Parts: sequence; structure tokens; C-alpha cells
Amino acid sequence: MNHKERVLKALHSEFPDRVPFFYWDTPEFGEKMMKHLGFSNRDQLLEYLDVDFRWVEPKYIGTQLISEDRKRKRDIWGVGYTRIEEGNNAYWLADSHPFEGITDPTYLEDYSWPSSDLFDFSSLDQQLTKYQDYAIMTAPGYSSPGLFRIVKRLIGEQTFTEVMMDYPKFFKALCLKVVEFYTDFMKHFFEVAGDRVDFIRIADDFGTKDGVTISSDQWDLYVRPAIDAFTEEAKNNNAHFYMHSCGGVRKLLPQFISAGAEVLDPIQTTAIGMSADGLKKDFGKIITFCGAMDEELLLKQGAPNMVKEGVNRLLDTMAPGGRFILGPSYKITEDTPVENVLAMYEAARSWTYPEAE
Repeated sequence: MNHKERVLKALHSEFPDRVPFFYWDTPEFGEKMMKHLGFSNRDQLLEYLDVDFRWVEPKYIGTQLISEDRKRKRDIWGVGYTRIEEGNNAYWLADSHPFEGITDPTYLEDYSWPSSDLFDFSSLDQQLTKYQDYAIMTAPGYSSPGLFRIVKRLIGEQTFTEVMMDYPKFFKALCLKVVEFYTDFMKHFFEVAGDRVDFIRIADDFGTKDGVTISSDQWDLYVRPAIDAFTEEAKNNNAHFYMHSCGGVRKLLPQFISAGAEVLDPIQTTAIGMSADGLKKDFGKIITFCGAMDEELLLKQGAPNMVKEGVNRLLDTMAPGGRFILGPSYKITEDTPVENVLAMYEAARSWTYPEAE
């Protein structure tokens, strides 16, 4: 059984030879892990961990986005970032928002919007051939469409709700610009990829640890139409819809499923409503869960034996009947011990489905 077959079996409520594996980290942890294991590239790391997924994305061919000193960058939307380093962790902080304080829709017409010309989609072909035996997914970043996460950066997170509520004409026009870009991007993407991509990843965050952050009306008015547009080409090419949203999004699960989502990650089990047993009981037969291994407390602060015990408890709850993929509940950060991550995948390889015994 190859990696692709393993994932698709779990997706269809069957049990493969072992639980499928997903992996998600920060670049800093990835470098730390590769150095620890003596590897020179990411493919070696993923192969060593026996991860079943691979990401693909077209090559960016636009202007340089990161400054020479690597302290500043600007994304394709024109959002500016500063590199922040805190202890062993580093991240990009969005601090320059092109539409901060703007509420006039006519202002949008003269803006320099990104286009698909910034990418070489022909570069996908080599990647798709290389990873043909894996479950192939659109990569996080530009190849994973999102709506609110991009709009928040364009107008500033602090004023996001105010603009949405008080200036709906401007907000909707801004959303449409994002949708237009990604609709065209996905058209070009699947013209090359065809049916060789298994999952389109839609990435947005609709929750915090305390619950959902959008209303049903906001979902219906803005998010659902965007998701339908993002996934049209993918569904025409038989790709599955993989939904990413952090936080306590249990109340949105019916909307995710109605929109066609077949997988949800990363499953932050410490967030409200996201307990593993409750999710499995109520939704485990109609959507596949991916992640759920507590990164914040167990992987980061536990010991290897505690991690292995946590893996077994999690798999005993979530994996029976299929529809579960093991991975971290959030991207693994540099202050996470390498030994704990290795212990997670080691324990999962030893776990067996009760149906197979």
C-alpha cells in the first residue's frame, strides 16, 4: 500500500495498514529537525517520518519579496511584514496594511492587485510526477486559498470587524478582489495538474480557543460563496476539499460539511467544543479529522513516554472506523523537543486498528 492509497482508504471510512501521517512545522523547527537527523533536504525528513502527504505549488517568478537583510518582506497583496524573533522562535508580523483606514470601494480599482502571471504553473508538472505515490495537496501559502485571513491583513486585524459591519459595500468589494485572484489562480493550477492533485487546501481561521469568530450570516454572505469559487476547478478534477481552521470551530462543522469539506485540520483539542471523543462521536462518520496531537502542551512540554501514551489514547478514540489522520494540533515550533516529535510518529506506527486484529 503506498502513501496515497493509505490516505484515501482512511478518507473512505476504511482502515489501511496504519494510520496516515500528516506533518506541519515552522521553517525553524524543520531546520532543527533536519540538523538533528543529519538530513540536507525536507524530502529526506518527510520520508524518514513516513509522512503520507506532499505539497505542491507553482514557482513564484515575481519580484523579490524579502529584503536583503531578511528583516522585512512584502507579500503579493502588498502587505508589509517585520521579522520578529522571540527566544528560539521567529515569525513575520504584518504591520503595514494597504487598506487600513480606507472604506471607499472606488479606491480598490486603482490598486496593483496580484495576478496569476506571478507564477510559473508549468513547474507543477515535475512536482506532481515526483510525488505521484503520495497524497498530494495544494501547499500552504499562495496555493491554499483563503478569504478572511487575507482581508484581515489588507485592512488590519484591529479594524476588520468594524469595516465588515459598518462598511459592507467596501468589505464585499474587497472580498471579491481576493476571490477573483484565487479563482483565476486555481484555473491555471488545475489546467496543469488535472486530476493528479488529491486535495485542495482552503485555509482560513474562523475560531479561537473560546469558539467561533464569525456569524452564520457572515459565513453565508462572504465565506461560502468564496469557497464555492475556490473549489470549483478542483472538484471538476476530482480533488477532495481539505479545510484548515484553527480554534474552537465545532459550531461551523455543519457549514464546512455542507460546503463539501471532507477533511478538517488541525483539531485543537484544547479549544472549546473540540474534544476528540465528542468530535468523533458526532461527526466521525461524515468528515475526516487531521491533526489533534496536542502541540502546545504535550509535544512541547511533555516527555517522550508521555507523548507515546498520548498518541495511543488519541488513536484509540479517533482512528477506529477510519477517517482520521495523525498530525500536530498546530505547526510545530522550534522550542518543541525533536525527541517528542519522533516519539509521536514512532508510537503511531506501532498502533493497530482494532478492526484489523
